Amino acid sequence: MLERTCPHCGSSTKQVKAGMKSGVQQYLCGACRRRYVGERQVRGYSPEVKQQAALLRAQGRTLREIQATLGVSSRTLIKWFPKPPADKSAPEEVETPPIKPSEPSPRRRTTIQDVAQRAGVAPSTVSNYLNDRMRMSDTTQGRIRRAIQELHFTPNALTRAIRKGHSRILGVQLWSVGDFDDDYGHSLLPPVIAGINAGAKLAAHDILVYTTWPEDAYGGIRFLDGHVDGVMVVGYLGAQVVERTAAAGLPLVALLNRQVPDSCGYVESDNVTAMRQIVAHLVSLGRRRIGYYGLLHDSNHVDRYTGFCTAMAEAGLSWDPAPMKYGVLQEDLRGGWPPRKYTQGLNCLLDQAGALDAMVVPWPHDAAWAITEMEKRGLRVPEDIAVAAFDDVPDAAIAGITVVRQPFRQIGQIGVERLLALIEGAPTSECRVTLPTELIVRRSTVGDTGTSPKVTGQADT
Repeated sequence: MLERTCPHCGSSTKQVKAGMKSGVQQYLCGACRRRYVGERQVRGYSPEVKQQAALLRAQGRTLREIQATLGVSSRTLIKWFPKPPADKSAPEEVETPPIKPSEPSPRRRTTIQDVAQRAGVAPSTVSNYLNDRMRMSDTTQGRIRRAIQELHFTPNALTRAIRKGHSRILGVQLWSVGDFDDDYGHSLLPPVIAGINAGAKLAAHDILVYTTWPEDAYGGIRFLDGHVDGVMVVGYLGAQVVERTAAAGLPLVALLNRQVPDSCGYVESDNVTAMRQIVAHLVSLGRRRIGYYGLLHDSNHVDRYTGFCTAMAEAGLSWDPAPMKYGVLQEDLRGGWPPRKYTQGLNCLLDQAGALDAMVVPWPHDAAWAITEMEKRGLRVPEDIAVAAFDDVPDAAIAGITVVRQPFRQIGQIGVERLLALIEGAPTSECRVTLPTELIVRRSTVGDTGTSPKVTGQADT
């Protein structure tokens, strides 16, 4: 029961509410059964608020600042502090225009209610306009569109993604963005990212870039916050990152790596055939004692070594891996570059230089480093040892190294296409693509002939 006293009989028991009358609450007395009204509520702001506003005004604060501080409407402030008559003998005070009642406070983000108020429609109508859920007149659409532009309204993308089931954003996992600095001549990331950007633009999607390192066991968790519809992993970032993301059910396509779970897709180059092209090129130059030097830390490098061994057998060369075995290493890359054992392996190979007339390296950065070490020992390239590598990055062209060119831009663009197909439910078999490569012949194998580089293999599209 309410703690009220009936003005008719004086009873304070069994007093209950009995509806509204002219905007004022009525009550019913349980003793005398007569109705009466409560005290009328005084509308407006309290005297304390008006005193605070007067103090701020005396301190030189503008009406806009007072409104933002106290939350008092602009119309009330104009009534409290009317503009004095203009005094032509004194300079006119320039007053900041008050905020319109329909305009949101600058201290918060514009909401759908603000847009509705500005457009003169219900919030549900604005929601229907944003989600294209109902037919409405061109006049109504125009008012909503103008209100959105004037208020700089942007819908909450994450909320809409949860409602619709997709965000039209694709995640891209890189090992680092450090390769985009001034010293990116050895990086393959710029053309891959350019291809991803082109594919996303064609599909009207955005991309969100994440960075991690192979030892980051929790990198995959970052994708599971609802921001992205699927993810592309560029290069080898460690099995834990890929497996954790795939296990959570997020569609995943790996670029330049086929070491993925059964539920994932990939886009890579034909590493085996590419390495066979390199060996065939060296054999055509009369090289017979060909060594291989490189790591075996991911599927690409394993495939390249497999292709090398297959090509040597196909060429009928009696290849004894004994003097070259030091170049085949399974090395942990977390200890810096170059790894100590990696350096030891190259030195062991060069100590056997008399048994070699060519060397294949699966990465041009390593090939340039190996050539420098050869020159320190007085060995000539290609006269004494011909050198061929993998990946046509800018540094390889500058150093004149014969390389296999991968279609990096095409890999990025097809990666977007296959990821979107996987998101739409395509079978994994349709989301695994292997692309051909081409051989770029330069002076590290044929010398300085004064002619343009020889290109063999299928052209990069």
